[in-house]
Amino acid sequence: MSRFHSLRISLHSFQYFILAFVVLSIILFSKLFVDGELDGYSTFYCNPNNVQSAQQPHHIEAAAELTATMTVIFSPSPTPTPINAVTEPEPQYCNYCTITDDICKRYGSFNLARSRAYEGPNARLKRVLRKLHSGQKIKIGIIGGSVSGGHGLRDYRTNWSSLYAQYIRETFSPENVEVELINGSVGATVSDYMETCLLEHIPEDVDLVVIELAINDMRLEQLAMGYENLIRAIFALPKQPAIINLQIMALMFSRITMGGDLHTAVAQYYDTPIVSVRNVLLPHIFRSTELNSSDTSVEDYWFHHNADGAIDLRHLGVNGHRILADLLISFTSRVACEDWHEEQAASHPDSRNEFVGGFAWAPYPEDRFENSVTPSLPNPNEGQDVSEYIPRQSLFQKYDHTTRLLPAKPSCQIASPNAKHPLAPLPYPLSTEGPDAFALWSHPKNPDKIWLTGRKPGTKVAFRVRTSALGRVRVTYLRSEGYGLGSAWCWVGEEREKGQRLDGWWHLTNIHVANTHIIAEHLLPGDHILSCEILKETADPGGGTEFRIVAVDAL
Repeated sequence: MSRFHSLRISLHSFQYFILAFVVLSIILFSKLFVDGELDGYSTFYCNPNNVQSAQQPHHIEAAAELTATMTVIFSPSPTPTPINAVTEPEPQYCNYCTITDDICKRYGSFNLARSRAYEGPNARLKRVLRKLHSGQKIKIGIIGGSVSGGHGLRDYRTNWSSLYAQYIRETFSPENVEVELINGSVGATVSDYMETCLLEHIPEDVDLVVIELAINDMRLEQLAMGYENLIRAIFALPKQPAIINLQIMALMFSRITMGGDLHTAVAQYYDTPIVSVRNVLLPHIFRSTELNSSDTSVEDYWFHHNADGAIDLRHLGVNGHRILADLLISFTSRVACEDWHEEQAASHPDSRNEFVGGFAWAPYPEDRFENSVTPSLPNPNEGQDVSEYIPRQSLFQKYDHTTRLLPAKPSCQIASPNAKHPLAPLPYPLSTEGPDAFALWSHPKNPDKIWLTGRKPGTKVAFRVRTSALGRVRVTYLRSEGYGLGSAWCWVGEEREKGQRLDGWWHLTNIHVANTHIIAEHLLPGDHILSCEILKETADPGGGTEFRIVAVDAL
């Protein structure tokens, strides 16, 4: 009896063992397979459809090896293969912050993310890159100040614009397809000038324009309005160019904030991307000087040094140009990769790889007006592509339902014999002729600076100007405390009484700069006559009457 009882206990123990084994096996299977399928892989793949090229995580391999001895009980389901999966490998520029991304290795993903102050959908830039990739030549224009002009650089090839253009050629251009770089940067210029005179410095058929005026413009609303007009003028060019706003940094002014901080709102309004070097560098400069107030190592590395060795906190040096180029390259590569994925999705539509979105929108099913089938989310686009839409109103106007600005087509005449559009005085009797007439003149000690100059009171000069979007006419003239400059009266058409007095003399010592003054606004689009006459009355305490015109423009 005792032996039978012992055998029954052993059988019960064996049954408990089998039951426990089965339960533990089920738990183990669930952890290794069910949880893994729910959680997904933790590894990031740039192309989620190219799953066959990715290495399987180690714990999946281990699970397969373990379950091989349990096939009599479990049969794990095979990994499904995506239908019509994209098998074309990603291009090299789709390597953002992967092991082959040297720029990300140099600066880190954190700093690169900071540099992209505004990204947007980049429809225009994608269009330009596709044009180049298809075998068509493109032109890249640069509108900037002395930094982009290469101040202090010994080799133009170290300029950020040259480095960026080289990257565009090597990365996107098929063999023998030209990428032309036109660097139209001019030192000491502001948006107020470039908004109308841009075509003196870049060609009309440009495809991509990089604007660098963040530190040339002071933080003034007038210059922000000029920046907006510049953007609208670029968009109105024949090829509807893409725009990238490149914001640099200077630390020698009375305030850190400059015009670029007002440019940001304008750039976002017009959906143009912003790449900012200040976002990247300034926190590191602050931190280094906080730890050691006498530490200038970070500034020394990025900024230019004058001939005497002193650091120039106004102009970036060779390393500063390198980071500008790198930030633009990283940004452009991301945009190009995104465009590649969109094109692949459109070429290989299936349930796993179908491009969703675009310029249209749609309401949620439950997003309806009460007791109505009308969607509460209106879609006014009616299928029209608005990816490159230009706002019909200025950012500086009061919103209404009817205002629609005309395309900005600026005209500009400057005092230079080699200009595309030189100042061209109209003949007598609108302009004075003879020895007293306005004429191009430069000082012997500074022959590069040329003005259209008149000296005798009563001398007149007139120009034909053409207005477009704003109906505005302006004169840019020299102001100085020490040059003996006089005053002039300028007007448009026959309305002399509505004119403006321009004083060449001012009280600012040792500051000799061009100043732009509005003569008339809200004129009808078309041709107008701008006239100026030197006055006998002068603001100069010494009685000087000389008047120097730099440019006239209309918009």
